[in-house]
Amino acid sequence: MLNKFMVAGRLTADPEIKTVGDNRLCKFTIACERPKRKGEEKAQTDFFDCTAWNRNADVVVDWFGKGDMVTLVGAVHINRYEKDGQKRSAIEVKVEEIHFSGGKKKQENTTPTDNGNSYAGTEDDPLF
Repeated sequence: MLNKFMVAGRLTADPEIKTVGDNRLCKFTIACERPKRKGEEKAQTDFFDCTAWNRNADVVVDWFGKGDMVTLVGAVHINRYEKDGQKRSAIEVKVEEIHFSGGKKKQENTTPTDNGNSYAGTEDDPLF
């Protein structure tokens, strides 16, 4: 059996990380615009709730913000629960892979020549 999901979209808000036991968790939502059909004035948008754990959570929080484009690969999970006596379900994407799909959003403190893609790391950073 196979449960793989791939989506490219933009984050709807700045992601935040929290600690659950010994693990780090980041929950966020991405918006994915559907191609516009003939006769439609406006394209429709789907919103996907996503969950990233540990290193994937760190990557999302460190590298992405509201409006940034990201491509995710993961598995779709359907969480079933009961609320106020009614059975409900919620669909969630468990993130397995994160891919950079576009430039960072423009920030006010960047210079015009760096296109907002600058990285302000330290000598202790593993990227140096």
